[in-house]
Amino acid sequence: MRFLSATLILATFIFSGSAALGAEASGQHWQIDKEHSTIGFRIRHIVGHVPGIFARFSGEVEYDPREPERSQFYILIDSASVHTGVPQRDEHLRGEDFLDVARSPRIIFASKKVEARDGNELVVVGDLTIRDVTAEVRVPLKVLGIADHPFKDKMPNTKVLGLQAQFSINRVEFHVGSARWTQMGVMGDSVELTVDMELLRGQ
Repeated sequence: MRFLSATLILATFIFSGSAALGAEASGQHWQIDKEHSTIGFRIRHIVGHVPGIFARFSGEVEYDPREPERSQFYILIDSASVHTGVPQRDEHLRGEDFLDVARSPRIIFASKKVEARDGNELVVVGDLTIRDVTAEVRVPLKVLGIADHPFKDKMPNTKVLGLQAQFSINRVEFHVGSARWTQMGVMGDSVELTVDMELLRGQ
């Protein structure tokens, strides 16, 4: 059932796209500026930490600062784009022991609810799908601001939105590597995920 749920989320995203978002959200659609956005992770290795990124991702974002509770976020990550700077390690992460990209080519996040907090902070509640597991997560999200794009000749009448998120998941609960790696002292169970995004919207 969890796999079916993930498939339905993906199908809805692909075939409905922005229209599905517009039906519920407040109408301010933002495009991810991939040249100035990063989705990364960090995990303990023995007594240190190993950082990495996912180099390829896409998504749909609806955000209106006047009605932040009506925001929606759909993010698709190409699992095979995992990159830690060590090719042999990256291939291991792509294999059956960890991300199993042959069977699970996408990591999916689909928001269900957005809670406003003090200042420019939100909590985005949504379903995160990794491999064959879909589970609800709560993502603290900081809205860093909205500004006019400074390159007015190349990007006329364009607004820039900055978003930043940081949260942790238990990799074992998502079937990413077994608990044996933790028991051996090789790596931790907790994976810290980071999202730094700039998004663009024309007037």
